Amino acid sequence: MSFPSDMALNQSDIEVVCGALEEWCEENRTPLDSDGGRDAANVMLGLYRTGHGTKGSILEAMRRVNGA
Repeated sequence: MSFPSDMALNQSDIEVVCGALEEWCEENRTPLDSDGGRDAANVMLGLYRTGHGTKGSILEAMRRVNGA
């Protein structure tokens, strides 16, 4: 999944996605700078773009995807 370059993110958008990514990586013992971390970042950006506008919403969706 690639993130469209035409969707500009402001600082609060970035903080939401990064916060969710950091928490998810910690929960899953996945280094942020790894294939798994980058894959999670791409999925989370997609989730954010499709309406999951909070850290909690993104994490909940990721947990459903991972079967947790």
